[in-house]
Amino acid sequence: MKTIRSRWKAPIYRKSYRKKYGSSCFLEPRTLRYPICTKGQLDCKALSAARYYAMLSKNKKVLAKIRKTRKHCI
Repeated sequence: MKTIRSRWKAPIYRKSYRKKYGSSCFLEPRTLRYPICTKGQLDCKALSAARYYAMLSKNKKVLAKIRKTRKHCI
């Protein structure tokens, strides 16, 4: 039987990622939610994924941050 691997990263990984690249790689750095960087640089695909999940949870604060940050992805 094959196991399905999910792309979710454990909080331990996210803590080390924040330590290495800073809290600017997360839209909610306190809770380590909505990572938007890949190897320390802004990733437009990660930003669109964060937008999708923020819309699902109706998180207006994160959506406002995404609108400001999206200008860099054009």
